Amino acid sequence: MATSTTTLPPEINQYTIKFLIGFVALSLPIVELVLSHGDISSISESYWYPYSHWTRNLFVGSLFGIAAMLAGYNGTSPEQLLFGKVAAVAAVLISIFPCYCGKEGQEIVKGVHGASAGALFAVLAWFCWDFIEIAKTKLHDDRRKAAQRRIVIYIACGVGMLVAIALFALHFFTDSERLVFWGETVGLVSFGISWLTASHKLPVVTAPSEKQTIFAFGSSPARADGP
Repeated sequence: MATSTTTLPPEINQYTIKFLIGFVALSLPIVELVLSHGDISSISESYWYPYSHWTRNLFVGSLFGIAAMLAGYNGTSPEQLLFGKVAAVAAVLISIFPCYCGKEGQEIVKGVHGASAGALFAVLAWFCWDFIEIAKTKLHDDRRKAAQRRIVIYIACGVGMLVAIALFALHFFTDSERLVFWGETVGLVSFGISWLTASHKLPVVTAPSEKQTIFAFGSSPARADGP
């Protein structure tokens, strides 16, 4: 009886998880702005937008989706495993404890939404630093040029998430909702780009020997061992 030589990918593929997390994070601010016709002062106000249930559904659903994938992401080190779980909890808290924003907004427990958002972006900024450290290990072989490009992107995204946290902090002193909007947007875009980059599925920032496909039923490159 003939045996198949096809090698199936792992049940949970870290690169596909990274790609999906990045795609959802990058898409969320764009989708919410389109659905609300730009009539929201922050992405979090999508929860309270009165003219469409889709804004709340996608806001909560996206955060729960990101949380589930982060919870299932064990990373490449004990630190990544731990911080992935912390980020997952923060994403859930953001979605079930809405902000006091917009005309309809109410806070169930004061401060939980903002603190969770700050914690989430702080953890994701740490991930950018960790991705940089892993990419540095690939600067001495054929993956060098791609790794250098990824390092530049990770640095920019890490700075972006720190800027997002600073904008959240400024909001408490000025009560300007636009600061929250820009903080959320910069943070989500930085989050999305960094994880898409780490997925090893994008051209230019991925060397041929480490390229991963979204649906891989053949053998995966053995050298795609991290960001």
